Amino acid sequence: MLAKKLNYGDAIGVVGVSGSIDEKAKQNFYNAERLLQERGFCVKRGKYIFEDDHGSCGTRWQKAEDMMAMFLDDEVKAIVCLTGGDTANTFIDLLDYEVIKQHPKIFIGYSNVTVLLLTLLQKTGLTCFSGPNFVNLGGGFSEEQLSVFLDALVDKNIGRFENCETKIVRKGDMRGRLIGTNMTGESMLLGTEYLPDLTGSILAIENLVCPHNKCQYLLSQFRHHGVFDKVNGIIVGYNHGLQKDGCEYPQLEDWLLEYSREYSFPIIKCNSFGHRIVNAVLPIGAEFEVKDGKIKCVSDFLI
Repeated sequence: MLAKKLNYGDAIGVVGVSGSIDEKAKQNFYNAERLLQERGFCVKRGKYIFEDDHGSCGTRWQKAEDMMAMFLDDEVKAIVCLTGGDTANTFIDLLDYEVIKQHPKIFIGYSNVTVLLLTLLQKTGLTCFSGPNFVNLGGGFSEEQLSVFLDALVDKNIGRFENCETKIVRKGDMRGRLIGTNMTGESMLLGTEYLPDLTGSILAIENLVCPHNKCQYLLSQFRHHGVFDKVNGIIVGYNHGLQKDGCEYPQLEDWLLEYSREYSFPIIKCNSFGHRIVNAVLPIGAEFEVKDGKIKCVSDFLI
């Protein structure tokens, strides 16, 4: 199921689905709101976006209410998640997926929002988007990040991802439905009814803070749940915790080689998606192929 592309003049809804935001992040929110309004968009705020329930953007009931309200609002053409955090999985059992199916629209965010991207794909078939959260549109890379956001959702151009420089970690070509991107978010859904079928997929992985022991336990979780038995290949994104001071060995891709040593699926490294960078927009659920390290989307991802 595909959403309609965004047009200048459309309404964009903002919902808090995970963490709450502090005063600095609020300034990024106001800046993002202003930048979008200057480009002709209408920004609709969720009722609870400035709530703080013990570090979460409202209670689980409030988050579900806000998200459903945005899907039901026919003026809203795209829903952008406020920020990441830890609690996007707390209300997925409260959402009405049959109603969401009747109101498909762009849904975008990253980090802990990965939980919702994958849940919506699994429960409704809606292709969602891993990409900047709303506060990122008003942060340190705001103009460039906003350009990437609009290129993808208005012009259907995901060149920042497709044209990124890649490194081949394990040789081979791959094709499949793209699933991703945040490892912690993906791991929250392992063994649940909310994780899409990974058979024949291309898995994209990244994490904000992923020291060596965390790399190992997350990859062990994937291994124990049979992820490596199912995927056609893995794309490793930018991992801030390991790369911010250079690329000393071992990196996440090195740990991945170690924990999948008896497998042959291809692995490539791509630094265009992740935390604290200008984040590419990736259509989650779209069909991709990777040949000789070159990434290409081979299906529609917006109408």
